[in-house]
Amino acid sequence: MTKNRQDDDPMEMDQDGERDESLADQREEQRKIEARVLRQEYRKLISDTEAHRKELMDPTNNGLLANVDRANRLYKKVESTHEATLDAKLLVMSADLGMQKAKHLRMGQGGFDETEYISRLIGKMGGHDIDNDHRDMDWSKIGRAAIKWTRKVPSMDFMLGPMSVEHKSRTFTQRQRIVRDPNAMRKPQELREEDIARQENETTKNVMQIAEILEKCTDKVNLFELVVNPESFGQTIENIFYLSFLVRDGKVSITEEDMDDPNRGQYDDDDEERESREGANMQPMVELTEPPTAEDYQDGLLKKQMVMDLDMATWRKLIEAYDIRKTMIPTRRTKENVEKGKWYG
Repeated sequence: MTKNRQDDDPMEMDQDGERDESLADQREEQRKIEARVLRQEYRKLISDTEAHRKELMDPTNNGLLANVDRANRLYKKVESTHEATLDAKLLVMSADLGMQKAKHLRMGQGGFDETEYISRLIGKMGGHDIDNDHRDMDWSKIGRAAIKWTRKVPSMDFMLGPMSVEHKSRTFTQRQRIVRDPNAMRKPQELREEDIARQENETTKNVMQIAEILEKCTDKVNLFELVVNPESFGQTIENIFYLSFLVRDGKVSITEEDMDDPNRGQYDDDDEERESREGANMQPMVELTEPPTAEDYQDGLLKKQMVMDLDMATWRKLIEAYDIRKTMIPTRRTKENVEKGKWYG
């Protein structure tokens, strides 16, 4: 059997540790030198770009593209934020020069030399000045050179101008003034105070109606049995909307309770014994409460919000699940049932 390496020479282990530290120091020093050289190259490239700014903006100069290629090669060596900052500065400067160069191209600077074009055109037509002897230019040469680009089907001959000229005379029509018959005019309807039916605030009225219904209840009411209207899906949504005002003002509370718990209704809101057991029949229950005071909010009372998602399929399932045949909140009259012939103010 061999022994563990507990009998190794401590001196040799110390030498290995010192050698590793020395190699690490050398690598760190080499990294610093490379970063210093990289920063110098970036600064030199930025200085050269700034010094030759006017030459790089020349449309015929490709120096800007060469600078970008050189910057891409330098960026492969970037390892710290200092070098990355210099690269970003160079990139912004190159983008600004590229934009200025593009503006010059759009303005036509350097893109088309009119003098050179005219000189070559004259030479093509044989019109150069030879020994101060002006030669006539042969325009047919240009025509033959351009005919392949301008060739088209010849048009038919036509006569210049119409065969006969007909002068159109303008007819002036005089508009007749409209004379209204006083007997055919109708006077506006005169309204009296008793003809105006004052329209009540429907939202406030319906919110108070729900509060009165809850006051008549001796025990908590199931949320769905309260708001679901089996006759109208729209009024079910409206009932939830009106109930939300009472919840917002703290006049009504909605709590989840286990309907199979014999001690239901005997727990406080912060009672530790109130725990939902597995498979419990939890139902949302509604009851009137005293609105909280400013002291209650200072003691840590928080308002909670809930978004209820209800579609027609869920509405039908709730009617079937809770066997709702009659709504607790009476069905409201629709606009078609409102008395006609009245003015509402």
